[in-house]
Amino acid sequence: MSCIRSLTKLGELKLGELLDTPPPGLDEAIAISKVMQFLESQEYSMFTRIVFDTAPTGHTLRLLSLPDFLDASIGKILKADKLERLRERMIKVRELFRDTDSTEFVIVTIPTVMAVSESSRLRASLQKENVPVKRLIVNQILPPSASDCKFCAMKRKDQMRALDMIQSDPELSSLTLIKAPLVDVEIRGVPALRFLGDIIWK
Repeated sequence: MSCIRSLTKLGELKLGELLDTPPPGLDEAIAISKVMQFLESQEYSMFTRIVFDTAPTGHTLRLLSLPDFLDASIGKILKADKLERLRERMIKVRELFRDTDSTEFVIVTIPTVMAVSESSRLRASLQKENVPVKRLIVNQILPPSASDCKFCAMKRKDQMRALDMIQSDPELSSLTLIKAPLVDVEIRGVPALRFLGDIIWK
């Protein structure tokens, strides 16, 4: 009888719809939960840093609230199922994101008014979630030039306006600002990453 009740409740939850349109950030959550498994394995203890390149702002924030989403959507009916194990791992991920001793969330943006505004909203949301943020990287800044074309001059002016916004923004001005230049090649592979890393983390 209890089995029939459970099946009825599962039908009411419309799990088919949930699986057809998974919530934003779920794919990323599953990937990160897999990394959590790696962290618990002895063979991965050699690594001193692990970098998560997260999705855009909305997805990242939903990622932090995914355990609550699973509770609200699935309830306690599937306690023995894989979704419960996912939920437990996601709770660990959320705790890890809030651990100031082992984690830092670095906001990376570009020098445009829209991107800076979004970064400001992200910082405010991360503060509400108690996620530690210390640094802000502004990517693709035009390097100094003695002779600008008209397009470059306008682009540089827009970038300076965005950088000024950061300095006066209540959410971003307290962060350590790191400027990454626009380069003429795509940053791919270890040598290119080392090249850019030497510029950014000097």
